[in-house]
Formats: sequence, structure tokens, C-alpha cells
Amino acid sequence: MAVRALVLGRFQPFHMGHKALVKEALGRGATVVVAIGSSTAKSGLRNPFTAAERRQMVEAVFPNEVRSGAVVVAEVPDLHDPLRYVAHALAITGPVDVVYGNDDETGDLFERAGLRVETPGLVERARFEAKTIRAQIAADDLTWRKAVPPAVADLLLKMDAAKRLRSLEAYA
Repeated sequence: MAVRALVLGRFQPFHMGHKALVKEALGRGATVVVAIGSSTAKSGLRNPFTAAERRQMVEAVFPNEVRSGAVVVAEVPDLHDPLRYVAHALAITGPVDVVYGNDDETGDLFERAGLRVETPGLVERARFEAKTIRAQIAADDLTWRKAVPPAVADLLLKMDAAKRLRSLEAYA
């Protein structure tokens, strides 16, 4: 039986740590469902990119895997009800055999629901942390370009992410 793995995150933006997590699951022979969390969240400094933009980021990083069905992208809106969250997410993503991630709270929810959770560990957390990356983009600090896959960097430049983030900062 084929293994279906879930990688859940906000991906604001999709960075090298996220890529490593998806690759880890793919490397173990799993079909990977990349679940874009907070898919309907109001735009703000914490969630500056739409679900469609984040989907585009994942698809740009894994084009062949998406085409072949090895990577499937789903959008999961917030529920704000931890007791019902797992059922809510799985109703959208379909059943999975294992969850990959490094967020303890989310992992605990899935473990309590009887799913196996793999926590491979964070990859270079200081460099690959979305809040830091967003701040670097807004400040025109070009080090952010090494923290995201090249395809994501191209998309962020096309969408003028620096201008968007500075605009959101002005309203914070």
C-alpha cells in the first residue's frame, strides 16, 4: 500500500526548511500532501501571501512531482477549534498515514488522533524562519534569496513582495 504523508504549514513564504521537509517525505517513498494552512486568513504581516500564491510557490518548487501526483497541494482554512482540527484537515486532504512536521502543538493533535508523526528536526532554523525571511524581504536585505528556493525567489520578486510587506508594516 502506498504511503500518503501530510506536510502542513502556513508557508509564508515557502522556504528551504519546508522544501527539506517535503523532500524527506518524498525520499521515504510517500505521496506528499502539502497542506497550505490558514488558507483564508486575512492578509497581514503574519500572512502576507494568499493561498493561491503559496500554492504557486509549492508547485514551482516541485513541478515534476505535482505533475506526476507525487505531491498534491491542498488548502486548509483555519478552524480555531483544536479538538476538531484534525478531522477538519483530513476532510480536505484525504486520509494520510503519517504527518511530517516540527510544530509540537500540531503534531500532538495528530498523534492524539492516532496518526504517526515524524519530526525530522528543523533545518538551519536561524536562516530558514519565515518571520525573519519576511523581515529581510521588507528591508531589501538580499540574504532572504538564499533562504528560499530559486523558483520561490523569482515569484516573490514578480509579486513585489518587498513593497507588499512594507505596505503591511505601515498599517501594523
